[in-house]
Amino acid sequence: MSEERLTQIPTNWTTISSAHAPGPESQKAMNELVGRYHDAVTRYIHLKVRDDHLADEVLQEFWTKLLTGKLAGADRTKGRFRDYLRTVLHRLIIDHFRNRKLQPLPPGELLDTSQPDEDFDRVWRDAVLSRVWSRLETFQASTPKNRYASVLQIRRDYPTASIDEIADHLARVTGVVMTPEAFRKNLQRARAKFVELLIQELKDTIHSSSNEDVEAEIFDLGLGYLYHRYTPPRDR
Repeated sequence: MSEERLTQIPTNWTTISSAHAPGPESQKAMNELVGRYHDAVTRYIHLKVRDDHLADEVLQEFWTKLLTGKLAGADRTKGRFRDYLRTVLHRLIIDHFRNRKLQPLPPGELLDTSQPDEDFDRVWRDAVLSRVWSRLETFQASTPKNRYASVLQIRRDYPTASIDEIADHLARVTGVVMTPEAFRKNLQRARAKFVELLIQELKDTIHSSSNEDVEAEIFDLGLGYLYHRYTPPRDR
């Protein structure tokens, strides 16, 4: 994807700034932030706290901070939005335990944000892929005769089935008849489109927006196999 196309996509840093700025667009931006991260934040806090009641308290504190402007100082020059969000959540959990004088957290589990956190990476990756699927479904709905989302979903549901079998399944489920060869071509294009939308989605979460930074983020999330397999070399 070209640098020009990447820079046309608004980032999460822009959204969080807009959400805390005066004017009619702030509520729209705030709703976007909450909708985008609600599931990922909820899953992560419950994984780390391991107590539903305490996790709900931490969640309430996080959303209160977001909605009252306490996160307005997010600095886009510091890099990836997911690193910033992870640090915010770590501090909230630690402060909550300390303020309630609860049993100390396991050493190193949350105190050192420079170390990898597999729970957060997994939750974030799942959230990213879910949003990419939503983008693909929106693309299909807005593009006449496009079946990329349907074709890719059927292949995901039946990974070991032959092309003939899943082409027949598509016809039974959606009424769309494709020859096996047409299905194969659509599947290839759908995968390429999915990776293109993945790049767009990740662009929202990092600064700067160079192709190298986007590629590094893809590999950090364990999605490099998709990128290399379905992205033409000229677009890397």
